[in-house]
Amino acid sequence: MVTVVSRNVMIKMEVQDSSTQKPNGDLNHRPVMACNDTNRFGPQNNTYNNSSGSMSKALPTNRLVTKVGFANLPNQIHRKAVRRGFVFNLMITGSSGLGKSTFINSLFCADIYNTDYPGPSRRSYSSGTCVDSRTFALNEANVSLILTIIDTPGFGSELDNSSSWKPLVKYIDSRFESYLRAELNVSRVTVGSGATYQPGLPNDQRVHLCLYFISPNGHGLHQLDIETLKQLHNRVNVVIIIGKADSLTPDECSQFKQTILQELHNHNIKLYDFPESVAKLGGAEESYSINEIRQARGRQPFAVATSNNLVTLPDGRKVYGRSYPWGVVECDNLAHNDFKALKHLLMSVHLQDLIDVTHHVHYTNYFSSRLTSIAEASKFLATEDSREPLSQLETERLAHQRKLAKLESEMENVFEQKVHERTNKLIETERDLVERAEQSEKHILIQLTEFEKRRQEFEDERAIWEAENRESLEALQITTDRGDFIKDKFRIKRKGLF
Repeated sequence: MVTVVSRNVMIKMEVQDSSTQKPNGDLNHRPVMACNDTNRFGPQNNTYNNSSGSMSKALPTNRLVTKVGFANLPNQIHRKAVRRGFVFNLMITGSSGLGKSTFINSLFCADIYNTDYPGPSRRSYSSGTCVDSRTFALNEANVSLILTIIDTPGFGSELDNSSSWKPLVKYIDSRFESYLRAELNVSRVTVGSGATYQPGLPNDQRVHLCLYFISPNGHGLHQLDIETLKQLHNRVNVVIIIGKADSLTPDECSQFKQTILQELHNHNIKLYDFPESVAKLGGAEESYSINEIRQARGRQPFAVATSNNLVTLPDGRKVYGRSYPWGVVECDNLAHNDFKALKHLLMSVHLQDLIDVTHHVHYTNYFSSRLTSIAEASKFLATEDSREPLSQLETERLAHQRKLAKLESEMENVFEQKVHERTNKLIETERDLVERAEQSEKHILIQLTEFEKRRQEFEDERAIWEAENRESLEALQITTDRGDFIKDKFRIKRKGLF
């Protein structure tokens, strides 16, 4: 039998014996009702308060009352919750080789990790921490559970593990962000889970619990463990588990637990504490007692040793455990490890509370931080007189004027800077042009000087040549003149023939 307990609703009905004669049948108790202006239920006097204008009158109590039916309301909620099913998202992280896959199989009594879907330590991924999830449908006594296992292959396996926790935080925040966006969406899908079901809310993919495994080797928490827990404890319910506890003696295990608790206290890391108030809501019909819950809570942090193998004990019983030359470690034996106590707290007592705390604490904190970041990004003016419309308008006008003045000042500064840059560029261009003009003028002067020098040399050579060849030139000139005279005379003679 599954009992659904809601921490947010408390129904109280006061009953009293009837003053009239009761007929035969189950009419020993009847509800007592009264109405007044404060909407309180209980016996009231049939009086009128004329000064306050309110009226308080008790309903008649002298009639026979049969079964009304609203006492069956918890059963109605139970049937609806069972019909819808429940959703639970579990993150499991820690260094490799600590028995996380075997623990999950033992916790849910199912081969969640098998040959087709091996554990995170056996799956090949790229370097660094990866976040992988897979969803399973479980059923127990006609109660369905949609279980999502989120593991982190590669966590703590790098030489530099200073950023190994970032993918975990990013995944948790992304699930919160997806739920927030779906919740704020106008068109919603009617999907929910169990007692926390609300019409129109999106499918719950938020991480409800993080099981953090710690290596039994060492003297306490490693620096990676401390930094990761600091980042996680305000975002998700965290439960610390010491893996492979069968490698420790009872004294070593007790001392190791005390060391871990002291380090958690020193670094102000808060874990999920399995509150007793959740167990007290179950009433006397539950199969567990408050003392059992207290004893199980006192075993934190839990040291577990699980196995997928059946071992036959000397008395013939078959149990899940590990066989050693010196004896057998039973998984469900509290004298050997804390697995049974942890499983009882998680699955039988606090499963719904983990979902409630995720919604009412961690998701609310994320929602508040998102609103704060949005307000800071929009530079919302939170003034004392912001609720007064006129004052708010005046404040906005002044803020707008300051904004315009700031923009004007920035534009003037930019303009002056541009003018200064342009002026400097023009000065540099002018200087460059002057230098180039001077260089060109010098080059032209050099060329003119060279030209004059060569022209003078040519004139000198010409004068020398003419002086040396003057007689030849004169004879050539006479010969040329005589030839021209003969040609002219011959031309005249030819004209005279006709």
